[in-house]
Amino acid sequence: MFQNKNTFTMKIKYIVPLFLLAISMACITCQNSPSNGQQASMFPRGAVQHLDRFESEIQAFEQADKTAMPEEGSILFVGSSSIRKWSSLAGDFAPLPVINRGFGGSTIAEVNYYADRIVYKYKPRVIVFYCGENDIAEKTPVAVVFQDFKKFIGETEKNLRGVPVVYISAKPSPARWDKWRQFQTLNKMIEQFAKGRPGLHFVDISQALLGENGQPDPSLFVEDGLHMNEKGYEKWTALLRPVVEELYVEKIEQ
Repeated sequence: MFQNKNTFTMKIKYIVPLFLLAISMACITCQNSPSNGQQASMFPRGAVQHLDRFESEIQAFEQADKTAMPEEGSILFVGSSSIRKWSSLAGDFAPLPVINRGFGGSTIAEVNYYADRIVYKYKPRVIVFYCGENDIAEKTPVAVVFQDFKKFIGETEKNLRGVPVVYISAKPSPARWDKWRQFQTLNKMIEQFAKGRPGLHFVDISQALLGENGQPDPSLFVEDGLHMNEKGYEKWTALLRPVVEELYVEKIEQ
């Protein structure tokens, strides 16, 4: 029943390193765990993304709401800078009531992080969503971007039951043409996902921004080759308005 000294020494020799390894892994996990405003582990090389980097823009929205709160039942446009820079949005969809809550060069993870403050509280009748492009440009794997989008849909369905979401496909652009295949992969994943969800509507705007040579039409973009000009937004409006207007009217009639 007693172990000899050599056997005991051998066990200690292997147990101690394993114990120390376990402690080290626990410390690493603690260091990499997301704190408030951060998201870790899902990004390459364990890098931490600060989800509150556009906090000042969110606070500006909240200040504007204190001055004049948008009416409930509007059409909420939310997402990244392609929404933020849509200066003609109200006119393009008039007389339909719209709210623009595009911010920064945001990612879907950031939209999720701020959803309580820029999505749910407005109690919109329809949501129009454009985001995901920056995620991929920042080297977030497409599969992770897709999971973030699924989280947005899941949380929206819980907080705003029955509110339809219109997803604008990731756009081709001269500045990010090298990322186009990844954008297409994301688009296909979301398009397929939408087929199983009656409340999610996929609108493909990609062909409208491509020229006869199959590449992005530079006449539809501003100098940076990334963001659209007035002509580019006209292309978007022509494809989006019929879908959004139909959904809006359907919700009113319910």
